[in-house]
Amino acid sequence: MAVNHSGRSIPKESKPIVVKDSTSLPEFDLRGVCHKTVIAKAGDDIKVEIPVMGRPRPTVSWQKDGAALKLTQRTNVETTAASEPILALDPVDPPGQPVPISVNKNAITIQWTKPEYDGGFKITGYIVEKRELPAGRWMRANFTNIIETTFTVSGLTQDASYEFRIIARNSAGAVSIPSEPSDPINCKDDIIEPRIMVDAIFRDVVLLKAGESFKLEADIAGQPTPSMVWTKNGKEVENTMKLEVRFTELTTTLTNKDSIRPDGGEFILTATNVGGFAKHIFNVKVLDRPGPPVGPLKVTDVTAENCALSWAPPADDGGSKIEGYVIEKRESRDGEPVERAIIDSTTSYTSLIIENVNRFDSGKYNLTVENRTSDPRQIGVPVIVKDLVIAPAVKMLFNTFTVLAGEDLTVEVPYIARPKATVSWVKDGLPLKRTSRVNFGATDTMLNLTIKEATKDDVGHYIITLTNTAGETKANIGIVVLDKPGQPGGPVKVEEVTSDSVTISWNPPEYDGGCTIKNYIVEKRDTSTTTWMVVSSNLARTKIKAGRLKTGSEYQFRITAENRYGKGPALLSACILAQYPYKLPGPPGTPSIAVCTKDSMVVTWNEPVIDGGSSILGYHLERKERNSILWVKLNKSLITDQTFKTTGLEPGMEYEYRVYAENIGYIARDPCDPPGTPEAIKITKDSVTIVWTKPEYDGGAKVTGYIVEKKELPEGQYLASGLVEGNQYEFRVVARNAAGVFSIPSYSTGPITARDEIEPPRISIDPEYTQNIVVSAGDNFKIDADVHGKPLPSIHW
Repeated sequence: MAVNHSGRSIPKESKPIVVKDSTSLPEFDLRGVCHKTVIAKAGDDIKVEIPVMGRPRPTVSWQKDGAALKLTQRTNVETTAASEPILALDPVDPPGQPVPISVNKNAITIQWTKPEYDGGFKITGYIVEKRELPAGRWMRANFTNIIETTFTVSGLTQDASYEFRIIARNSAGAVSIPSEPSDPINCKDDIIEPRIMVDAIFRDVVLLKAGESFKLEADIAGQPTPSMVWTKNGKEVENTMKLEVRFTELTTTLTNKDSIRPDGGEFILTATNVGGFAKHIFNVKVLDRPGPPVGPLKVTDVTAENCALSWAPPADDGGSKIEGYVIEKRESRDGEPVERAIIDSTTSYTSLIIENVNRFDSGKYNLTVENRTSDPRQIGVPVIVKDLVIAPAVKMLFNTFTVLAGEDLTVEVPYIARPKATVSWVKDGLPLKRTSRVNFGATDTMLNLTIKEATKDDVGHYIITLTNTAGETKANIGIVVLDKPGQPGGPVKVEEVTSDSVTISWNPPEYDGGCTIKNYIVEKRDTSTTTWMVVSSNLARTKIKAGRLKTGSEYQFRITAENRYGKGPALLSACILAQYPYKLPGPPGTPSIAVCTKDSMVVTWNEPVIDGGSSILGYHLERKERNSILWVKLNKSLITDQTFKTTGLEPGMEYEYRVYAENIGYIARDPCDPPGTPEAIKITKDSVTIVWTKPEYDGGAKVTGYIVEKKELPEGQYLASGLVEGNQYEFRVVARNAAGVFSIPSYSTGPITARDEIEPPRISIDPEYTQNIVVSAGDNFKIDADVHGKPLPSIHW
């Protein structure tokens, strides 16, 4: 029918067509070696392959010298089915040779170039293979698809040498040949001499004014990671209340707050590793007012009008050249001069400071002011001395203190309070106790906390409370002890279990050692051994899928956290069995025959009532002759339907069938190859001794036994029972492996008659016994002879 927007046309019918298989005459393709005589040396193998065409499939028979070819252990004939049409794909060029871009003791990162030609389809992924030198075999290194042209291979052995090669795959499924192997790569940390990189401003003198802060920064490079240290005047720089040094893996900073003149100078940063060392000098100059001139002040040449003064320059010029001096004078007046006083005057301001006052300092203080154009003017100020009252106050530049584990730490906190304050210390909500390692105290102006041989138990939040009659204040202090991290947070959680993998997770350690956790190290152990194997040595997350496990084996895992100071204690998991958490499915329905012909049957069955907790993936069907004990698997791949057509049956033969289901937790069994063709090595009237070779492939499980069957000719069936003298028999062998899978039968021995072999008697003696034997009277003599013959001859002397 034709269709347009208005509708459909009337239908047009074709002529009747009969659907049937096409037929063609049998023919051979003899364009190969069979045009000529096949010549081979004695002891060599001869294999002749001849393509056979025809529909339906022709039966093939072989003859030698006009007689049917007899099949033996040495002579075998095999007929295979014609292959299905295959789409011819352009080959994919191999990727470029991989080269290392990063190497350390447990992992290597490699990079390669894309194939020059992709076979006409987009490249969808790569396979990385590794080989341990000198005699290792190629093994796959990636278990997920690789899209980029870089990949990090982890879990390698330190100091071992490896080669790598790459295989490309395109969207059509075509796979390239492997790339050229990489050059041998030794699995160890690269050694790169340290380098220190600073901004241009730090190459010259850093200038700042007193009271300002300065910050020195530098980036560090090197392999392995260099250790860093700041020094000044030949001593290592330590953290104080105003100076702080910080380190990260590849950066460092030195910060100084409220700078004064002595804070300047040369700061030397040194970076060191096994490859050498590097250093950079930072020059810092703090500019301030100059110090006082060096006295005593000498007065000479005194007259009624003038005098001469002399002094020495200041010991500290404030960081720049002295431009000049300012000279001041004052005249004495009536009244007692004020001693112990500090007087500071400018053109518009004056102050008088008396320290450590007492009741004798009470009284009236007169200030006289005069200039050239006015008379002196006095100002009287009455002063009454009282106790000074100041509410407690803490002066802290920063409140976090760090210390390496095992070293001592002293924390000093300046404060002010009048009258003297009472002090209490609290750590993590509990009063701080004095021990042989921890002590604390206070002076009139300074609080101090001393910790000897710091441990992670000293880490925490400290609260200092100061109280006096004027008020109360609190100061918060955090102490960080730099050490290896603690045990990862447990217990280990089992996220997923399959037949060959386990996914586990855990929590970060409660104590991270005062710095960032670099990575986790995950190891596994088969509980039947004591050997731990690395699953991942550089894991950033707290979850991992451990693959390539042996089905049915029990495993234990341990996880270790690592920071820049080392590895912490390990967290152990419970024992985990590597198998699906499903049960075997129940049996399917009894198979029945839906369609039957002389050489084929269509077998059907119902799905099982119990699926074992997982969906049914498919079925396996087995068949045996009714009088045989051998079950033969019929399907090579999983049967996804509930019906199966079996062919190649013998007319008139009775067969039995059985079917079993497979789910995720049930692993299908591989078929076992048949044994070699048996040969008779000894024949008697009631027994035959035969020998055969093992199957080439055991189906993935060790061969545990064989079944020998015999067939009485001409019309008998294969059975296992005694022999009858004079009858003819054939024998065949079936193998069975540890998984319970039976092979198909071997080729038969050919006809064998059960009768004794007849050989005439024959005597073998030593040549010396063919001559006269002479012995002395009283001596012994002995004559030996070997007797041969079938049946065994009777012997008479």
